Amino acid sequence: MAFNFSNFTKDLRSLADKVSTEFNNEVVPLAQRTTRRVQERIGKVNVDDISQLPSEYLELAAKCNQIEALYKNVLKITSNYENESYDYPLNVQESFNDFSKNITTRVSSLSKATTPAEAQAALINPTTGEFKPPKTLYHALARATDASVLTNNPASTDPLVKGLDLYSSNLNKIANARLGQDQLIKSKFNKPLTTTLRSLIGQSNNIQNKVQQKRLDYDLARSNVAQCTNPAKEPQLRVVMENAEDDFANTVEDAMNILQNVLENAKPLDEFLELIKAQLAYHKLANEILSNLVGKFESLIDEKNDDTTISENITGRESGDFDI
Repeated sequence: MAFNFSNFTKDLRSLADKVSTEFNNEVVPLAQRTTRRVQERIGKVNVDDISQLPSEYLELAAKCNQIEALYKNVLKITSNYENESYDYPLNVQESFNDFSKNITTRVSSLSKATTPAEAQAALINPTTGEFKPPKTLYHALARATDASVLTNNPASTDPLVKGLDLYSSNLNKIANARLGQDQLIKSKFNKPLTTTLRSLIGQSNNIQNKVQQKRLDYDLARSNVAQCTNPAKEPQLRVVMENAEDDFANTVEDAMNILQNVLENAKPLDEFLELIKAQLAYHKLANEILSNLVGKFESLIDEKNDDTTISENITGRESGDFDI
């Protein structure tokens, strides 16, 4: 097949025209807008030459931007709930093998929990499975206070052994409840907020950027007409300005509808309610467990004191001291 130089030249010209058109339609306006915006920010453009946006639009945009800032600031904090060891002591060096047998049956998997009720049920009725020692503050404390550190006899009647067994096992429940809280916050709070930021707030940002783009195009067109010294070119420049003005006005109107829709569909109060529910489920269970432990430990202390009194009386009798 013979090379057709004529067609090649024609295609090359077509490509050059296309590149030139795209450059003029996209790159040049972008450069002009950027220059104009910089000039406005450094005060080289008269305030009267900057088109003012409607107050209604500005209020809607401000509310959307405030919600965006709120979500981003909160997610910086609540994203830590997705890191299991956010409260784990850095200076702890544990030998998990020493505790695994005693704790395996006390650790439950909460990955499928989607409600506080499910999380609590999983905690109260833990299921056995592959053991992976969780790295949280309370899990570490539970392992450090496991009764096995004193004795291998689970039936020991020593008040201290019984106390440690109670404390360690119940602290595990609280630690697991914290994991349940974290899972709920991740699924019921972090994920919806992230979705809102990507979708609704994304729409808000896009339309606000478009409004600024159309505003700059209009102001540039106005400036071109004002600075024109060639009467022959003025009619064309004026047409460009009028078209830019129409685009600007239409974009602002569209933007207000979009921003209003964003505000109506963003549900920060509903989302924060889910955060509160997850926190409440955890703290409620922790409060119940700790309150119950106080009473049991008071009984153990009384039991220990009674044993001490009996031991002292026996020792006294053996030494010849009798009660009168």
